[in-house]
Amino acid sequence: MKTLSFITFLFLFSTQYAYSQNTYEKNKAIESISANELMTDIEFLSSDLLEGREAGKRGARIAALYIASRFKQLGLKPFNSTSDLNNTTDQYIQKVPLVWSNVEEACMVLKKGQQDIRFAPETDFNPPVTDYSFNINGKVVFAGYGLGVKTKEGLKNKILLRAKGYTGMRDTLSKGYQQYNSLSERELTNIKNSFAGEAGVSVILEFDPENPTFPVLTGNEKKDYAEKELSKRSSGIYKRSVRRSGTELSVNPPVFKVSHRIVNALFPNWEEMLSEYNPIDKRKRSLPTSISGIEVSVEVKETPFTCGNVIGEIEGKNKDEIIVIGAHYDHLGMYDGYIYNGADDNASGVAGVIALAKAFTKSGAIPEKTLIFAAWTAEERGLHGSTHFVNTFNDTEKIKYYHNYDMIGRSSNPEEPDSAVSFLYTKSWEHAKKITMENNKGANINLNIRWGAMEDPTGGSDNAPFAKKEIPIMWFHTGGHPDYHGPYDHSGKIDQAKIEKIIKLSFLNIRDLAFGKNQ
Repeated sequence: MKTLSFITFLFLFSTQYAYSQNTYEKNKAIESISANELMTDIEFLSSDLLEGREAGKRGARIAALYIASRFKQLGLKPFNSTSDLNNTTDQYIQKVPLVWSNVEEACMVLKKGQQDIRFAPETDFNPPVTDYSFNINGKVVFAGYGLGVKTKEGLKNKILLRAKGYTGMRDTLSKGYQQYNSLSERELTNIKNSFAGEAGVSVILEFDPENPTFPVLTGNEKKDYAEKELSKRSSGIYKRSVRRSGTELSVNPPVFKVSHRIVNALFPNWEEMLSEYNPIDKRKRSLPTSISGIEVSVEVKETPFTCGNVIGEIEGKNKDEIIVIGAHYDHLGMYDGYIYNGADDNASGVAGVIALAKAFTKSGAIPEKTLIFAAWTAEERGLHGSTHFVNTFNDTEKIKYYHNYDMIGRSSNPEEPDSAVSFLYTKSWEHAKKITMENNKGANINLNIRWGAMEDPTGGSDNAPFAKKEIPIMWFHTGGHPDYHGPYDHSGKIDQAKIEKIIKLSFLNIRDLAFGKNQ
């Protein structure tokens, strides 16, 4: 009897000790996550020294070395390294080969009888961002808003003219408004481009019916700093295309933004034609074709370059089950005297990944699943870093979950911090919401969470290449703001209390998944 009692005592003691040890390790890890350390990384990564961290540029290389040194300092193992000893900073960097495609020259000439009318770039038209050279001659097809359902026939290899927007966009009762109003401008443009691409269109000319010209920033380099014009498109990052080396060229036709001067020369009665255009109309009709032809040409220069993902890992007991935690470290660079510092987008996310890596190394416990911590390159240029990682990963079926951090540092008003944050996740992965709710309440973190279940989370950020492989994702996001992709996204506007809470909640979520069974 005494022996049984002693065994019972040992069992209860060992169980209680294990529970206490587990709690101690968790508390020690959470305590390592602090606003002060998060801000240290954010302030450096978004400093003027790093010149906006544009992929392939000096500032981004400094950022990559800094992140790699932090991973090494924390004792992470370089991704795919075979040794735990004498790891160099370079071993944390996965090379990503890319190609810059820069439009060197663009021409547009109207062929009107014996007379050629040459239009001026940046005045009459805005050259496209494209990755290949071309020279195309032909008459122009007028396709209204470019949303026709019954007009695909006869568009192969044609030059297509379309208007910005959609039919009935000022009439809340119209069919067009009901069908397209909920879409963002980008989503609507993607639909139009897909339609044109499927129809075999060679080149698109697009105009704004309500604006005789188009937003063009010219002569900024000659203006005083305080007088320079700014918009989300001010950064030169949008003036050239980037693709991964060895990948195919763009499939969608290039898009020229054109002025009313060009539209009037092609179709003098375009306003009447546009008012009669109705993509909802089920009648099959031929599209108007210009009397005059036009020649459009673009000369593109390609420049190969290499940048890198920064990747470290904590090996779990099971190397065949992996959780990836990632954030992109690149931003828009430096143009016209302005530095696009990108404190929220996305120094905040990278600081969060570093803090999570530290928390797991501080806990001292070996997780069941292997944890990979990554800082992605070239997200702003097309998700190239994360896509390269996924495409070159030996067996993506081993990756059980992906956690993304992109813009997690702001409140809607920097002067009035709040606790609001969006939690985006794969809809079929309901367990993601369950553990987030439990940890948010159980640890008294008390974030005001907006839930965003997504059927197909293949857009928005570096979650996309993982979601395309049907890997469940979760993503914290504090939302857009007036400084998004502008030169005033500075570290002083970061909501320090909020980002600390987001990372603490993230640690608890990942810990549950890393030490538990798949859910």
